[in-house]
Amino acid sequence: VFTTATLPVTNYRYRKSMQLEVKWGNIYEAYWPTVIRDIVYGICRNYCTIWTLAAAPGWKATSPQVLFIVVILGCLGSAPFNEWRGFLLQAKGQELSFKDFFKPSNFVRSTGLGAFKQAIALALGYWCAPPVTKFVRGLLHH
Repeated sequence: VFTTATLPVTNYRYRKSMQLEVKWGNIYEAYWPTVIRDIVYGICRNYCTIWTLAAAPGWKATSPQVLFIVVILGCLGSAPFNEWRGFLLQAKGQELSFKDFFKPSNFVRSTGLGAFKQAIALALGYWCAPPVTKFVRGLLHH
């Protein structure tokens, strides 16, 4: 449901940033690879959370360090479907063959950096949210 609701916005932003035409016919472009990627990401995160908590029983599912680990692993696990999505979203008339499109070194670099960036952002949010919530509640009660 989430992907179905948000993919038009994502594809609109992508097409505008690439200076490609936006039409109703391409707003759900690469739908299935995106849905599969998001499902695989969720499944990876769930299993990695279980495994991480088993390996570090003192941690909680809401611990920033748990989120950091499972987001990275979720991104890595779903990365092949993200690559497939990118392959399908190439500008029409300028498509590369999969052999030319897929460069292992680029894939490893962009996947690793993207996973790390997302993990840092979400873990930092988990770390900051409790004190910020406490602070805001304190302001509201005065």
